[in-house]
Amino acid sequence: MRIIGKIIATLAVLAALGATIILTLLHTQYAATMIRQAVNQLTPHTLDLADVRYHIREPWHLTLLSPSLSINGSQPPISADRISLWLNTESLTQLQWRFDSLLIDSPVVPPQALTNTKLPELYSHRLAISRLNVSTNTVALGQAELQLDNWHYRPGTTTPWWQQFRGSFQLAADSAQWQQWETQQLLLDGHYDDSQWTLNGFSFDWQHASVNGQLDLDSDNKTLAIHQLSLSGLQLQDSGLMQIIQHQLENWASEQWQATLKRVDILDSSIELPAVSLNHANLSLTGWQWPRTAYLQQDAWLSFNAESGSWQQQLFTDPLLDVNFRPHEVIINGASVNALEGYWRVEGKASPGALQLDNFTSKGIKWFLPADWANLLSLALSPFKQISIQSLDIGYAQLTAADSEIPWYINGLNASGKNIELRTQPYFSLWQGNVAATARQASLNTVDLFEPLVEMSSDNGQWQLEQAFLPFKDGLLEATGQIDLGQEGLPWQVALQGDSLPAHILPRWLSVPWPASGHIDMTAALQGLGQNYASLSHSLNGELRAAFRDSAVELGGEVLFNAWQQASSSDIPAATKAEVDKATPLAITPLKITSDRGRMTISPLSITGKEIDVLFKGQWDLATPSGQQLELEAKIGCQRLTKRWQEGQQTVSGSLCDGSSI
Repeated sequence: MRIIGKIIATLAVLAALGATIILTLLHTQYAATMIRQAVNQLTPHTLDLADVRYHIREPWHLTLLSPSLSINGSQPPISADRISLWLNTESLTQLQWRFDSLLIDSPVVPPQALTNTKLPELYSHRLAISRLNVSTNTVALGQAELQLDNWHYRPGTTTPWWQQFRGSFQLAADSAQWQQWETQQLLLDGHYDDSQWTLNGFSFDWQHASVNGQLDLDSDNKTLAIHQLSLSGLQLQDSGLMQIIQHQLENWASEQWQATLKRVDILDSSIELPAVSLNHANLSLTGWQWPRTAYLQQDAWLSFNAESGSWQQQLFTDPLLDVNFRPHEVIINGASVNALEGYWRVEGKASPGALQLDNFTSKGIKWFLPADWANLLSLALSPFKQISIQSLDIGYAQLTAADSEIPWYINGLNASGKNIELRTQPYFSLWQGNVAATARQASLNTVDLFEPLVEMSSDNGQWQLEQAFLPFKDGLLEATGQIDLGQEGLPWQVALQGDSLPAHILPRWLSVPWPASGHIDMTAALQGLGQNYASLSHSLNGELRAAFRDSAVELGGEVLFNAWQQASSSDIPAATKAEVDKATPLAITPLKITSDRGRMTISPLSITGKEIDVLFKGQWDLATPSGQQLELEAKIGCQRLTKRWQEGQQTVSGSLCDGSSI
């Protein structure tokens, strides 16, 4: 036993002597050489360093100056300006590299070394890296400061080294890039534990905006909770970036990610994109659950305002929006905007298939409608089968559709309505309520109207045209009518009375080949079914009578002859005042058209004048092509013309003064 005791004592003395020698050498210029040779002899790596700082008063603290570690000769070494380490005493008993703190200043790690380096297992209560510059396929940091608690590096795992920790973390970087998102002045302060990320605070600069907030992220359950997110001074002009954002959101949605936006504020921000622009906009959103649609939100709020902007090249100013999202409904507390040189405001709510507005107000707008305005309006209203408006108020509006197939405009339009219910399917109709509209002036295919008035109402589908006054310069057209929208077949009836109607409404409104001037007095009473053409063609009943006054044709019968040769008559010009003064007067017998279940009969109509003798007669069966035949026979001077409309075809025959055929 004495021999064993002497051996142990001797080993202890030798160990103490060795430790003393090592500690002594650490205080000398040979420290760097000693550590370099120890690493090179005991590991497969090659270490080089400029100096070592050590003091016995901190026996577990060691600082390496300008260390450089070569993994193999085929790749650049890993280096740093300084590494300070505080060795944990458990390293001696557990035979592991364990540190209380590990501080690395200005590391240089080649990209391939991040994946190819096989370091031993390391553990540090605190890992701190300063002046970090790193770039990978997904992440890039410039001049970063990183601190991780309880860092435990385990070689051979697929988890990145910066995720092998549990506890608090802090990151500050002058610049940062994640995938294609570039930021400046990044600051993160949070906590990580087993796929659970908590950011107690984050901030960065992005697209000229200051961004800050707090969030929780669960990567295993694919959930994100943004407690607060603020963007101030955003300036977004890159449409390519918007496509990247949209593509990223689509990818996250396809991967079943879910997010809750408890509060998002965008302040004093501007957007300039091809389709939309906003200047000095402010937006606040609370309680939004993504990727749920608007009708699947539980209780979300959105408020928005801006100084000005544009949408589809339409300018607007002072937009305001306050909306509440609830299950199966969107409540519009208020929405207003100055646009089209006027003011708009709506309040109400929307639900799947229905739009219910408490009020719709528009004042002083001037709108030049695009050529396809009807299709655009139909597309905009297509999500709603039913539209209700408790109070409608349109004042001093000017609408112009110059590019439509039939051009028109309305100036000084005033419209009002109460308890309106519109239905868009299977056709657009007034199902309930009252509507009245007046205008200072209107025009339909260059035919002017002065102070027209229309009043209509509907009670559970019983639509009534109570009165329609269409005043011309020297004439008036009045109409009343009704349609039963709730009955199969849509039975309807209409009564018309016209006094001194301008004759040029025939080619302009009805495409009738009529180049003559004058006035028309007419009455009509018609009824039938309006669900489709087939029902109309078997049900149209009624009578139309017209008398022609002050009729004349410019330049004699030549104009009539040329007009009736044409296949289309919609572009036949009306006679001007000067031309009427030189025109040939016409005597025209009254026109009578009767219809019995779609079989129309036109009583013979004669037109006579100087060297003019015309007879027009025929019948037209809407349902049977073989019963469709109209004939016009004209003798105009020495010219002869016969024009027939039969079974959907037009034929013209005749002769000219020289005897040649037409």
